[in-house]
Formats: sequence, C-alpha cells, structure tokens
Amino acid sequence: MTKKENILRAAARLFASQGFDGTTTLQIASEAGVTEPLIYYHFTGKDEVFTSILMAGFDRYYIRLQDLENQGGNAFSRVERLIALHFSIVDEMPAEAFLIISACPAKLNDPEHLCRKIVEKQQKWVAGYLRRCIKEGIDTGEFVPMPIMPTVDTLIALLNGAMRRRVLKLEQSKTVRQATVAFCRRALCG
Repeated sequence: MTKKENILRAAARLFASQGFDGTTTLQIASEAGVTEPLIYYHFTGKDEVFTSILMAGFDRYYIRLQDLENQGGNAFSRVERLIALHFSIVDEMPAEAFLIISACPAKLNDPEHLCRKIVEKQQKWVAGYLRRCIKEGIDTGEFVPMPIMPTVDTLIALLNGAMRRRVLKLEQSKTVRQATVAFCRRALCG
C-alpha cells in the first residue's frame, strides 16, 4: 500500500469515528504513520482528502457494478447479485460507506457538490439495471406483471434503507441480506 493510500484509509477511519470537523490533518498523519507535510504533498487539504476517499470508494463500487452487467443468469439472479453487492460493499468498506451515508446527505442540495454528482450517477445506474432486469423478467414470465418504474423506485428505497441500517449498525439480525432477497423474490416472482 502506498503512503497516499495509507493516508486515505487512516482519514476514512478517523472521519467515520470522529466526523470530518472533529478530525485534523495532524491526527490523520499520526494514524497513517506519516508526517503532516506529506498529507499536503499529496492533497491540498482535508477537503481534498475527503473528496479522494469518496472518489476512490465509488470507483471501486462502479467497477463492481460494471461486473454485474457482464454476468449472465436469469432476471432474478441478477437482482440478487445487485443486493449481494451492496451488502458486501458495506462489509468491505465500512468507513467509506459510513462517510457516504452520514456526510453526503447534507451535500445533496448543492448540484455542484461531488456527493450530489456521485449519488445521481449511482441512482441512475442502479435504476437502469433494475429496469432492464424487471422488464426482462416480465417479458420472460419469470416476474409477475407490474409497473416497472414504481417497482424500481421501491427496490432502490429498500436497498438504500437496508444499507443505511447496516452502515449505522442498526440491524438486529445477520440475516437481513437473506430476508431482503426473499422479500424481493416474493414481490417480483409472486
């Protein structure tokens, strides 16, 4: 791992545990095992560190989303893989997921903010993916007939809520992923 990557991981952990405002670049440097000037060598300041964490997290997420497009299977197996992907992302990147859940909502009203742009891109991609899966499922008889876009919006809300609960450690059961898949199977397949 490079020193820059070390800085980003340390900052993500600190931002997640102490908040953005409660974290200093000196704390980030100490946590990363580097000097504070090295942070300023790689980044213009704490804001750029935060932005870089978001970008790196979403870059990894988008690579995984693109992989979903290349996997075959029936419509429901593709929906199930989308659900599994979101649960695994939270497990693999808990600090980054926490930052997105906790910090980005406050920035969504600003159309120029990175959080708004990232969330719009993510929601558009997931909506398109689900729309294609549901349309194919209905066309092949795998899914019961249903209005596609309201169903897509409902599934996105369900997924966002489940992820939020997992990130904030509010879920009471380790079987939420299986329950989410079972619920979607009943809703889509009848």
